Amino acid sequence: MTMSEVWPLLRPLCRKLALLGWASSAAGMAAGLAVAIASGTRLSPMMSTLQLVAASSMAVSVASFVTAAALQPRARSRSQSQPQARVPAAVKHGSIAPQGRELQLDYGGEFPATVQAFLLGSLAFLAGAVAFACAGLVLQSGPSVQSVAFCQVFLLGAAASGFTFMLFSKVAPRHTEP
Repeated sequence: MTMSEVWPLLRPLCRKLALLGWASSAAGMAAGLAVAIASGTRLSPMMSTLQLVAASSMAVSVASFVTAAALQPRARSRSQSQPQARVPAAVKHGSIAPQGRELQLDYGGEFPATVQAFLLGSLAFLAGAVAFACAGLVLQSGPSVQSVAFCQVFLLGAAASGFTFMLFSKVAPRHTEP
């Protein structure tokens, strides 16, 4: 399942909020990278303004993604719309089955690979943010402007990926075993 298949399943307002979140994430990452790459040991007034733009872009991005995810209803799963099969009284879902009976667990299905990739991307961005935060804390002079800016960029990427996963996981059909 690709994004072009998931995108129409979102409400129009949620799509607009997601676009606002992605645009503000891109602007915040660009501003953060400009600060991280172009700043020296001290921030000039222009670089301070860019860092403020990056921080406010993060706030707009998070607010728009949280609002979009809150407004988007969860899609009905196929198992809710189909009648459940009768399970013998001796075998309960999620419990160990008695003598030779099959173990039946209800995992609720897996997300498509496209949706799972956003979660993996979010975890990778978080690992980068932790790495730059630790590197900044190890410095004798304390966190530098560059390490703070890179940390901000990675946190913004993690937020955008994580909230995209949260939004798409509400509408993406899950793979279930028959």
